[in-house]
Amino acid sequence: MHEEKLITLIKNGETQAYSALVDRYQTGLIIHCDNIVKDRDLAEDIAQEAFVRAYQALKSYNETKGAFSTWLYQIATNLAKDQLRRSHKKIDLAEIEMIPQELPVLTQSEKREIRDTVHALQPPEYARVIEAYFWEGKRYQTIAAELSVPVSTVGTWIKRAKAQLRKELS
Repeated sequence: MHEEKLITLIKNGETQAYSALVDRYQTGLIIHCDNIVKDRDLAEDIAQEAFVRAYQALKSYNETKGAFSTWLYQIATNLAKDQLRRSHKKIDLAEIEMIPQELPVLTQSEKREIRDTVHALQPPEYARVIEAYFWEGKRYQTIAAELSVPVSTVGTWIKRAKAQLRKELS
């Protein structure tokens, strides 16, 4: 059955027709979400939530603005990105102390050397963006707003600062 017909049936109260849409898009939607979040179980949860939200908002869907699949995939993409934002958190000291002993641990002098090298970066904006992004856990957009520069500039500064750090610390 054509997608438009299924959507019309669902909008008219025939909820059974929705299972045909789920069957049609489920596998592709899970793969799409997995490509974003890199976790199959989480991708399945996000895809399921996308189907639920699409069903709940189907009356607001306008087929003249685009295909149902595009609309559904956009819902899933937004949910996946929201999940990534929620999971991208700063590491607190308690988590650092729980790092297994097998991992190499920096000595105080190594930490001091890194901190001093970061503070010596030129221009000074490089040090500020490295501190804000890696140590304070701020997003590019937040850093850009604080420094009154475009987001792309923040990305460029971080890339250049990392290159300087690699050179200085190697």
